[in-house]
Amino acid sequence: MTQKTSNLVSIDWLNQYLNEPDIVLLDATMKKKPSGEIIATPHNKILGAKAFNFDTEICDQSSSLPHMMPNQNEFEETARLLGINNNSTIVIYDAMGIFSSPRAWWMFKTMGHKIVYVLDGGLPKWLNAGFATQMEYSEAESIGNFSANINSNKVYNSDQILEAANNHQIQILDARSYARFSAKEAEPRAELEGGHIPNSQCLPFDTLISNDLFKDRKQLIEIFSSLIKKDTNKLVFSCGSGVTACILALAAEECGYSNYAVYDGSWSEWGAGGKFPISK
Repeated sequence: MTQKTSNLVSIDWLNQYLNEPDIVLLDATMKKKPSGEIIATPHNKILGAKAFNFDTEICDQSSSLPHMMPNQNEFEETARLLGINNNSTIVIYDAMGIFSSPRAWWMFKTMGHKIVYVLDGGLPKWLNAGFATQMEYSEAESIGNFSANINSNKVYNSDQILEAANNHQIQILDARSYARFSAKEAEPRAELEGGHIPNSQCLPFDTLISNDLFKDRKQLIEIFSSLIKKDTNKLVFSCGSGVTACILALAAEECGYSNYAVYDGSWSEWGAGGKFPISK
C-alpha cells in the first residue's frame, strides 16, 4: 500500500486497496438533519463498509447537545467493537460526498489514531464510478485492539471559546453560511438565536469544496491565507453543531496547519439560552 501524505484518498485509491487486510471502511453518514428530521440510511454501501454512527450512538449520551465527543474509554470500546486495531488504515466516507465524514476523521485524529483518511467525493463518486457495493453494512469479524489517547487540545468548550474570542493569537473560523453568521437567515434549530461568536470570521465550508471534492491544496492555501492573520498561532473551528467545522479542520491540515481545535458544542451551545455574547 502506498504511503499517503494527504488526509484524503481518492475513489481509485480505495478501489485498488479495498481488500487489503488493514483497511477498515466506515460510513459516517449522519442520521439526523439539524432540524431533527431523520436522514435515511444509504440504500447502497461501499463493499465492506461498517456503520459509524457518531450522530446518535458514538457520542456523549449524557449531553443535551447533539453528537458531542464521547469520552476516551467509550470511544476506545466502540472502535474495538468495529474491529479497529492500532495499525488499521481507516477510510471514512458519507453519502453526501463531503459533509459528515470529516467529523468522524477528526474524532479518530483527536483520539490519537494517525492512519485515518476521508474518501474524497464519498459515496456519490463511488457510485458514479460503478465500483463494488453491498446492501447491508458489514460486521466486524473480531474485536480490535485500538487504544485511544485523546488530545484534549483539539477539543474546545465554551469557556475556552470565551477566552479565545479575546485572544488576538487565536482565530475562530465559523463554517456556517454568511447568512446564518450575520443573522440574516434563521437557524435550522428554531430555539437558537442568529449571529456569531464575537471576533470570529466566516469561512463557509462549501467554499472549500467543488463538485463533491475538496479543492486542490493550492486553492485551499489561498483561501486560508486570505483570512488568517499574521499573529495567529492557533485556529479554532465552529459551525452549527460541530460537524462542518471538521471540514475546515481537515482542509487546514491539508494546508499544513496543525495547531487547531474544534468547538464541539458550536452554535448549538453558543446560540442557545442567551448565556454567551453574540455579534451580528
